[in-house]
Amino acid sequence: MSQYLNYAIELAKMVDGQTGLNPPVGSVVVNNGRIVGLGAHLKKGDKHAEVQALDMAQNAAKGGTIYISLEPCTHYGSTPPCVNKIIEHGLKKVVYAVKDTTLPSNGDRILEDAGIEVEYRPNNDAELLYRDFFDAKNKAIPQITVKVSCSLDGKQATDLGESQWITNKTVKQDVFKLRHQHDAVLTGRGTLEADNPQYTTRIENGKHPIRVVLSKTGQIDMSLDIFQDPSTPIWIYTESKQLVSNNEQITVTTLHDCSIKNILTDLYDRGVGRLLVEAGPTLTSMFLQTEFLNELIIYYAPKLIGGSGRNQFFHTEQVVNLDNVPQFEVVNSNMLEQNIKLVLRKK
Repeated sequence: MSQYLNYAIELAKMVDGQTGLNPPVGSVVVNNGRIVGLGAHLKKGDKHAEVQALDMAQNAAKGGTIYISLEPCTHYGSTPPCVNKIIEHGLKKVVYAVKDTTLPSNGDRILEDAGIEVEYRPNNDAELLYRDFFDAKNKAIPQITVKVSCSLDGKQATDLGESQWITNKTVKQDVFKLRHQHDAVLTGRGTLEADNPQYTTRIENGKHPIRVVLSKTGQIDMSLDIFQDPSTPIWIYTESKQLVSNNEQITVTTLHDCSIKNILTDLYDRGVGRLLVEAGPTLTSMFLQTEFLNELIIYYAPKLIGGSGRNQFFHTEQVVNLDNVPQFEVVNSNMLEQNIKLVLRKK
């Protein structure tokens, strides 16, 4: 594997979570064994990684090779096709790590017809980086991460509703980073009333997610802290036609059916590419039973809360046979001081 292709993939990883509906992409231009241009797609509507790198390289790109984490685009969107820019700069070779299965046309053929050598070098790390993006784009819904903080017996709160703080401060800092990596965070009315959270990102130069609130009845206490914080917009989804707000920061969307699918479709249409679900047991359980989930992150504190199980993070109204229960695989685990972080994917 070329070190330059690895550099391009690392650049893509650095901007993962800040490109909205677009994929994170990194690019490196090399000529005569010297890097002459670097680029990364920084946000939706901005220059693509290839354009960033070629703008830096200028005339030094001619006769060189461009390494890209993802196959260059061929369509006109908010920016022109990247293949055109590559051809204009007179590159002799293009190397990329992942084929873009969502492209409307064959980029390899366009480049080869222009006399440019094209090499596809599959890379597992890069494939994992784009797997959820391709899935979300095909379904036209955001990439979904569900986050849970709980005790060893799976409780998000005691039977009396006490929930602050089950996990430790290190977990809290990790959750801030998680929010930074997502365009929006979704919760329910019950969690707002129980915890009075703000869902901000308290890290240096952190990106605050859009706050999304689901309340089918529309009975929301507008005096809660989240509605006093102007850091990012708040989008409320409800089935109530009576809920309105004169606050410019708050957008109320009334749906006939506030199903998860309808909300996710609307969020994607509004430009949300990655959604973090931070909610109580009811909403968390709903997401865990859908086919939309990409990643489940559980933070376990070494505590046993006990009680009735009312605030167990996953519950269903019906008893499900073991051969039909949702199954997950652990893709990563690590200790955050005395708490455990598990990253899981649905099988």
